[in-house]
Amino acid sequence: MKKFQRVYDLQERVLPGWDDRQICTAEETRRALTLKTVRAQGISRIAWMPYYYYLAKTGLAELVKGLARDGALLEIEVEGWPEPAYVHPDRLELLDRAAAGALEPTLTSLLSPFDPLIMDRTRTRQVFGFDFTIECYLPEAKRRYGYYALPVLYCGALVGRLAAKAHRAKGIFEVKGLWLEPGFELKGALAEELGAALQRCANWHDTPEVVGMVALS
Repeated sequence: MKKFQRVYDLQERVLPGWDDRQICTAEETRRALTLKTVRAQGISRIAWMPYYYYLAKTGLAELVKGLARDGALLEIEVEGWPEPAYVHPDRLELLDRAAAGALEPTLTSLLSPFDPLIMDRTRTRQVFGFDFTIECYLPEAKRRYGYYALPVLYCGALVGRLAAKAHRAKGIFEVKGLWLEPGFELKGALAEELGAALQRCANWHDTPEVVGMVALS
């Protein structure tokens, strides 16, 4: 069983050029993390920004609007959204390509329930139409998908959940269930890409033998 471990070292060996006088102020740090949040999210609403780096909500709207006035963020309108959204200038080219239909998502992966893509449950519902709950915090009788189901990302869409268990002593990765969203079936490209993603996940856990019944519902 893998365990977490803390490793300590002397500051001068980890950061040989560091000087405590280089520490940013709290406001500088908040400004930098807000910009990094919007850059990572592509298009962001103020309500989505606190969760990426766990920023305080108080005063965030005023900070974001100030960044837009300074040109550090770009304020845009999105059809169907009641308030402005924001884009980092570094993402303007990608925004133009997306608007022109020139972006084609290709990644298929099993996500951690704590992945930044789905960490904000409200954003996940609003962007992907995917309602996700980490059920390990629920009593067993109230779970629908198991203790630790993994969201399935398929080419830009969240298409389902996969429940699995790694038996590391035996090198076995057990698939306990798969639940796809309406409109998706386990066949063709989805079946092929998901199978490859599942094997990558199993290999990462040092459990390369994938076994178990896949239950669809």
